[in-house]
Amino acid sequence: MATGLVNGTDLLLKVGSSNSNEVVVAFATSCSLEISMDEIDQTNKDSGGWKQIIGGLRSWSVSADALYQNEAESSKTAFTDFWDNIENRTEVFVELTRSGTLTSDNKYYHGKAYVTSLSVNGGTEDQSTFSVTLTGSGVLTEAPGA
Repeated sequence: MATGLVNGTDLLLKVGSSNSNEVVVAFATSCSLEISMDEIDQTNKDSGGWKQIIGGLRSWSVSADALYQNEAESSKTAFTDFWDNIENRTEVFVELTRSGTLTSDNKYYHGKAYVTSLSVNGGTEDQSTFSVTLTGSGVLTEAPGA
């Protein structure tokens, strides 16, 4: 196995009310981080028929899919916590990290965000799930592990 590759099971999304109390999303089955940058068109008559751009605003979001339960999970962030965040328009702190002890070679990402999407899904004779998206408000920071 190549050095530095990460098993997807080890990626965790943590959410909390401050930058020091984030807890793992309960029963998560997947998580993701998306970073994007707007493009500002700079195409002109000297561009030789090629589009030219410069970088514009950057944005980010994190999302997770998890198994659904309709009660609070005391030591983890559950659907009801996300419901409260969206209901009260509460800014939260998020962290995308790895499980286990982080070394200085391991990076993690954190910042402030708002819950901007929350959905519950349930199929006949199937596990019910929920999906949540949190959209960043301000800087996303890349930090080394301890």
